[in-house]
Amino acid sequence: MVRRYKPEGKKWLSPLYWLIVAGIILLWIWGFKLYFQRYELLHPEVTWAVPGIDEELVVVSGALLWKEVVLTAPATGTIAYPLGTGPVRVARGAVVATVRTSSGVSQIKAYQQGYFVAGVDGSEGMWKYSELWPGSEPLPAAELLTLIENGAQIERGQPVGKLAEQPQDLRFIGYADMAGNMERQLKNKRLKVKMDEEDTVSTADIRVHSEMPNGSVKLYLTLPWFQPSLLLSRNYRLIIEAGSIEGAIVPESALLRKNGTLGVYIVRGARTTFRQVEGKAIEGGKFMVTSGLSVGDAVVADSSTAREGRIQLW
Repeated sequence: MVRRYKPEGKKWLSPLYWLIVAGIILLWIWGFKLYFQRYELLHPEVTWAVPGIDEELVVVSGALLWKEVVLTAPATGTIAYPLGTGPVRVARGAVVATVRTSSGVSQIKAYQQGYFVAGVDGSEGMWKYSELWPGSEPLPAAELLTLIENGAQIERGQPVGKLAEQPQDLRFIGYADMAGNMERQLKNKRLKVKMDEEDTVSTADIRVHSEMPNGSVKLYLTLPWFQPSLLLSRNYRLIIEAGSIEGAIVPESALLRKNGTLGVYIVRGARTTFRQVEGKAIEGGKFMVTSGLSVGDAVVADSSTAREGRIQLW
């Protein structure tokens, strides 16, 4: 009798085989990782320090003061504002409002050139230097201006608006924290001020200043501007320029603290060297270097991927 040969089915490969395969894969992954790590070390991204100026700004909230006269209705009737409700610049003798009654129309004229606004806030005649300056308490918040609409019914003797004659000084009272070179500016009786962060620097004369127990200073200033829109609110936000710092700007990512020392990897030829720097962080993820680096110096953009030694830029 002849026995028929039947091939055996495939047997599962042994666990040792799969361990060897897994080991080879891990070695390949480790090798690729080392390769790319070394490539990043040899080919770091380089940036250059650019010139920059960082202004030290102090924001001061306070109160505005100006001379004003309230204009009242000569009769009961319907009010109208030929030049608009304002604030608007008017000439002496200009008709700023009319009151229509059953017997005719009464005109209200500007007694002097200035800024007119058809509204009052209730602080007219009371918002004075003699009331706001004494003491060290927070300044009161002024009420918002209540505008009177064209066509409104008005009673005789009722305010129809107010006129701030021009020219006149616009004054400001507020508390400021001492910073930068403000002490020197106070001695010179002049402060560098701005209407907002984007404005150019102007100079305000210091009428009076008083140092407070908490280290702040109370200021009474003459501002170098007076726009009609300021009549809408006596509350004001002033910017003081307390000095500026010039230096070399680099990304914050270029900074590294090594053994307690802050520095950057500076590039010289085909080598990188760790160099200590001083400065301050500024907006936009940047760092202003004031010592240890010059404008135009090349540094590694990301210090976490760098080390001292030879590199290959190209």
